[in-house]
Amino acid sequence: MKQNRLYLPSTFEERGTAAPFTTPMFVLSRVRPDERHGLVLLLPSFVGTEGSYVVPWSAVQEIGGMSTHDRALHEEILAAKATSPDEMRAAAFKVAATGLAGPLAAESARQAIAADRKKIDETHILLILALLTSAGMTTRELTETDPETDEWRGKTKAMLTQAAGEYGTDIDQVYHRIGELSRALAPVGLAISRQEARLRQMLQRLGEFRQSIAEWAEQDVSDMAEGASFAAGVADLTLDLAGKMFRRLDVAVSDIGKVVRNWAAEGPQARRLAGRLSWLLDGWETVMELWRSVADQPVDVQRDGVTNLMRVLPLIPRSETEDDGSELGRRCEIFRHTRLQAHVDWRTGKYDVELVSRIEQIKARATA
Repeated sequence: MKQNRLYLPSTFEERGTAAPFTTPMFVLSRVRPDERHGLVLLLPSFVGTEGSYVVPWSAVQEIGGMSTHDRALHEEILAAKATSPDEMRAAAFKVAATGLAGPLAAESARQAIAADRKKIDETHILLILALLTSAGMTTRELTETDPETDEWRGKTKAMLTQAAGEYGTDIDQVYHRIGELSRALAPVGLAISRQEARLRQMLQRLGEFRQSIAEWAEQDVSDMAEGASFAAGVADLTLDLAGKMFRRLDVAVSDIGKVVRNWAAEGPQARRLAGRLSWLLDGWETVMELWRSVADQPVDVQRDGVTNLMRVLPLIPRSETEDDGSELGRRCEIFRHTRLQAHVDWRTGKYDVELVSRIEQIKARATA
């Protein structure tokens, strides 16, 4: 196990994927691939300074007691090679649905799995309608038919067969391409159909977080105000970049017929843009849930919250922004000034057991 020197990751993959463990020691960790160890776990510095400990995957369970749920998740992440946000989400729900994290978490996971499947099906239907419209075909008859019926499936197959001829391919290839797009675009939604999916909805919540914590920073008189202001700035950068990514993606899939026809070039581009949005917003749910949990608490508790969210802010990698590195320098100065320890009460310097428990619950809610 080693501690990395302060750095701003070059890519999202280097930053790693937020890991939904609930054991206090691992609750703020990230996972990334590693040539030597296969997978490694990145743990925020235990002493509160910038940087992270890099732990080989095989050694993770040896450095601290993990709950039964987290042991199962540790094994599932390895088995599924879950190193992207979407893969991690699937692994987390699979383990939570077993009940190892309790009945409430299990029910939440089952509902989320069902909702994700429903969103894929919904996106699939919208893409079919968009494709047929792009081919100059009337879809009114389909929109008036129940998609769960054989009648709808029969009509759809006949119309897609006709459209496939228009696009110089066959019905099997059309089904394959629409299926691929459905899975990639379900988390982000389709602007052409005014579909609000999970990641588009997250932008609104991120904007609310940014405003809330910025207002708090203006009113607070402690050293934590600078950290809160910085968090608002990172949220601003993320919102700006996400807006640009969404606009590029919406343009890329504005003509589904073009995407299906030129699949070799257009298909990978659409999937890549959708994937980058998942990477960009990965980890923000935990940050926002942490802040929501202390927003109406006494100011001392709020300052504890700022301390901990500072340690896990999803900084934008160098390759994804034109920022000159001032973001990293500012964060480094804040940490040098505060010298706060992980899970330590900033007022007394003593280990805060209640704070550990609260963060554990926050991470569980964010995952659900």
